[in-house]
Amino acid sequence: MSLSPVSLERQLKLYKGLVEVSALINAITESSELLPAILEVARRVMEVEAASLFLVNGDGELELTYASGGIMAGTSAPEARIVVPRGRGIAGWVLEHGEALLVPDAYADPRFFKDTDRQTGFRTRSILCAPMQRKGKEIGVLQVLNPIGREAFDEDDLAAFRAYGDLAATAIDKLRTIERQQEQQRVAQEFAFAREIQASFLPQSLPSLSHVHFAATYRPALNVGGDFYDVIESGPDEIYFVVGDVSGKGMPAALLMAQALSILRLIVKPGISPVAAMARWNAMISGHTIRGMFITAMLGRLVLSTREVELCSAGHCHPFTTAQSGVKEIKIPGSPPLGLLPELPSRSHTLTLAQNEWLVLYTDGLVESFNREDVPLDGVGVQRLLSREFASATDVVDGLNRGEINHRQGAEPHDDLTILVFGFQ
Repeated sequence: MSLSPVSLERQLKLYKGLVEVSALINAITESSELLPAILEVARRVMEVEAASLFLVNGDGELELTYASGGIMAGTSAPEARIVVPRGRGIAGWVLEHGEALLVPDAYADPRFFKDTDRQTGFRTRSILCAPMQRKGKEIGVLQVLNPIGREAFDEDDLAAFRAYGDLAATAIDKLRTIERQQEQQRVAQEFAFAREIQASFLPQSLPSLSHVHFAATYRPALNVGGDFYDVIESGPDEIYFVVGDVSGKGMPAALLMAQALSILRLIVKPGISPVAAMARWNAMISGHTIRGMFITAMLGRLVLSTREVELCSAGHCHPFTTAQSGVKEIKIPGSPPLGLLPELPSRSHTLTLAQNEWLVLYTDGLVESFNREDVPLDGVGVQRLLSREFASATDVVDGLNRGEINHRQGAEPHDDLTILVFGFQ
């Protein structure tokens, strides 16, 4: 049966509209521009009073996202929020069944959700509604209301509108892919910036003395954390050192790490004890940290002439010493991490390093290094790695690094790792 000139002209107009929508999808990459544009084309080409787009929200219900024409023209604001419960109304039926639907008389169809008209004051006569699905996933529904100059839609309208629904789903899927990629790029840039902050605050070189050897390593995990270390020469006979770990990841941890190191460098003066420096450090940090964040740290002072080391801990890992005589874990009387309490009760521990004895400080990325079976290296594993003779501080750091990598067996590191070693030769 041949089509009448009027019907042929209308179908040609419908499919020219589809070409126009396809061009929009390829040209526009912002949802705030593309989705309203698709609706406007659908309303103009289908010659209808109103068009609307509902997306599936986090509760699995349909929520009006954009509307064109009618009393809800330009709707996208929260105050105009319209939600259609799943399975209710024409839109809910279309979503649930995944089928496009032609409703010649809305009020004669028991599936019609009259509450929307009551909310908006708009009078719905006839409806075309098409599901938006992509790769088996529900996205939402697209619908047009009330053909202009006609009482109801017909089957020709329905065939074209199915294609509109498919194109709209393609557009939304494309936009979400772009947004995910942009978010991934933003996160990657944030991590890169955070790592640059960390690297700029870590020491660029360690003290170079004939009888004292320092070595350190810092390895960030896949996600940026807040590990740090520093070695500060405060005079010809006195060196301060610190290893610490900021809780959390990303930019907040990197910024707190930078702030903490800057404050500590202002505090450290010749003759100040680690306990006094730690207390002052905590007082200056407390009240300025983001809620829930804190810092663990091991702060110490080395007196070169006596080889005496004074250590003070704020909730940090116990250090080790390693020498020909064996490996020892140094139990430091602990106190809470920095930033949790306004006053920090702490005590110090003093030891004297023998010739060729190495003091090993580290963050929990070492003992909490997990292999593919989720087994940690733990303190026993670290002692085992240290149970051999080392020629230098660099040798100690390299040995711990290799041992930690071997323990992971190819598993990705889940935390930053920092090691600081020094001793007399």
